Amino acid sequence: MAAGALVLAACGSGSGSGSGSTAPASAAAASGAFPATVTHKFGTTTVPAAPQRVVSLGYTDQDAILALGVVPVAIREFTGSKPSATWEWAQSKLNGQKPQVLPIGEIGTETIAALRPDLIIGISAGLTQDQYATYSKIAPTIAAPAGFVDYGTPWQDATRITGQALGRTAEAAKLVSDLEAKIAAVKQQYPALQGRTVAAVRPSTTNDGYFVWSSQDLRGRFLTSIGMTVPQEFDQLAGQNFYATISKEEIGKLNPVDSLVLITASAAERQAMEAFPGWSQLQPVTAGHLLSLDDTQSAALSFSSVLSLPTVLDTIPKDLAARLG
Repeated sequence: MAAGALVLAACGSGSGSGSGSTAPASAAAASGAFPATVTHKFGTTTVPAAPQRVVSLGYTDQDAILALGVVPVAIREFTGSKPSATWEWAQSKLNGQKPQVLPIGEIGTETIAALRPDLIIGISAGLTQDQYATYSKIAPTIAAPAGFVDYGTPWQDATRITGQALGRTAEAAKLVSDLEAKIAAVKQQYPALQGRTVAAVRPSTTNDGYFVWSSQDLRGRFLTSIGMTVPQEFDQLAGQNFYATISKEEIGKLNPVDSLVLITASAAERQAMEAFPGWSQLQPVTAGHLLSLDDTQSAALSFSSVLSLPTVLDTIPKDLAARLG
């Protein structure tokens, strides 16, 4: 859990449209019938009947659950301390209900068991094998699919897997295809973005350096989905993580990129990054190619969900293109 706290510092206090390879739904799930079998990185989970008490254990899993018409009995806090840990883009989906809020840090099994769940969705929870085994003793548990870094499951895969578990595969498929079509249209609308390099950054919360998100991160996936490119150097520095931590003295690594996107959780964080020695002299900054996102835009990209991404499609690509000319 200590490692998870560090990871979440990079997340939003994890779009894009990168395609995934989720295993196809079982015939039962595809028809909306149960039992439904879901494949993930720890094997398969069978959901015996339509779940009535769903726990959203992952930090951003609630959006896909809510988009599919199910209100969880509990939702994990991620960023922003919003009512029911749910941002504005998803609030209406709660239908007036107030799910219990689970903390960012450690959650005891007693807390989960007391919720009497019949399904636990932990796609964006960064579950280990042992944690998965523990939660599975309480209720059928869905982990992230294989093939992606922790907290880096593309929104398409997260939506489809959630649809399988809820017996709403067709609805999930439509949500995915509709949003992919919108993203494709936006990409075509802004040719100035195509092939341009970009670094999405924020000040580190663990040292005096800064984070750069890789192309396997949700924010990186969104930027590449609209035609931009995350430099390979940042992917190499990130390794098996979804972000790289770079020292303040190496601020010059940001010099070669065409555009900078500052994704933070507060005005104080934005000011901290802008106060870094050498920041104001960076080529993309002096060229006017810096886009500083507000708290809501930053959260929307950090969630990078089927509900959050539509809220930034009309603004972020347009603003990036305007800066790049």
